[in-house]
Amino acid sequence: MRVVLVPDLELEGWKSMELYARQLERWLPRLAPDWAFEVVRLPMPRWGRARPLRFAARYVLLPRRVARARLGKPMALHHILDHSYAHVLRWLDPRRTIITVHDLYPYHLVSAGGTGARVRLRNAILQWVLASLREAAHVIADSEFTKREMVRGLGYPEERITVVPLGGDHIGAPSGGEEGVRRAVRQLDLPPGARFILHVGSCDERKNIWTALRAFSRLRELTGEDLYFVQVGGRFARAHWRAVHRWGIARYVRQRADLSWEQLASVYRAAALLLFPSTYEGFGLPVLEAMRMGTPVVALAAGAVPEVLGDAGVLVPENEAEAFATAAARVLDDEMLRDTLVTRARERAQAFTWEETARRVLAVYRVVASSDAQ
Repeated sequence: MRVVLVPDLELEGWKSMELYARQLERWLPRLAPDWAFEVVRLPMPRWGRARPLRFAARYVLLPRRVARARLGKPMALHHILDHSYAHVLRWLDPRRTIITVHDLYPYHLVSAGGTGARVRLRNAILQWVLASLREAAHVIADSEFTKREMVRGLGYPEERITVVPLGGDHIGAPSGGEEGVRRAVRQLDLPPGARFILHVGSCDERKNIWTALRAFSRLRELTGEDLYFVQVGGRFARAHWRAVHRWGIARYVRQRADLSWEQLASVYRAAALLLFPSTYEGFGLPVLEAMRMGTPVVALAAGAVPEVLGDAGVLVPENEAEAFATAAARVLDDEMLRDTLVTRARERAQAFTWEETARRVLAVYRVVASSDAQ
């Protein structure tokens, strides 16, 4: 059996999507050594990451490269590793194409409508992508939540969706032990011994960074502690920085746009807790990473997060800064609660491995291959 993987463009810089691709590349050949696996990648261009160039690479250059890669080769299954590249299916045989859907946020963007030429263009492209997604032979969803959205929102047949959770074992014990952790914390420009609240992810609207910052400000009042807030993986808008200056907490806020997995592991290990108020997640990888690293999690009970976290963290039912601050204060103050959550989280996280993810993905390949042969 020949399988061609189609990952995101490297120039997009989506760390979680690159992780998904690399882990499948690593595990699939180990689990099916008699199969042939190929990856179609567009080399990182020398002309940079400007928006028009990324647009051309995503919608013109990559599809052409995928189509050329089929010429003169035996028939193959194609696996598009990110739903936002579903349009590539137009250059493939839909009956032999699988697409992983990490979330249906594009569907919600289109449903919300909007005005202006840029929004109309974006929505037109997303509608084309979603229409392509509907034609896939099979969909792999990261969560039951995303599967339900596929059925209800897109009308995609339930029997052609398989839920395959992500793994979390890409992150593990920091190298260098406790000294390695202290070194990573020093790079955050924090005072020695400072306790900090961690937020991991982008600063997109759905990540709910406003609630996180307001909750942190209120948490400092509730506890009276000299707490710090560390945001990793995003970039604050100017409005965010203006607000934290206005609230008098700017000196306690740190941000790092990108850390290596090893550095991130150390930061998780050192954090007092992960604050995760995201309003929409197709999975919630930072939650799983924190669970593995023994970092208590306080998260909004929304999207797929409850599936991942279970009873191994604190789920806040309402999207209110006061509720998050109160929940976080309870975790910080109650050592027995913290220990219970950490123990549950580490046990629960053991079930989420990339080997198991790849094993379930292989099972989907077999189903699609056998269906096409009939």
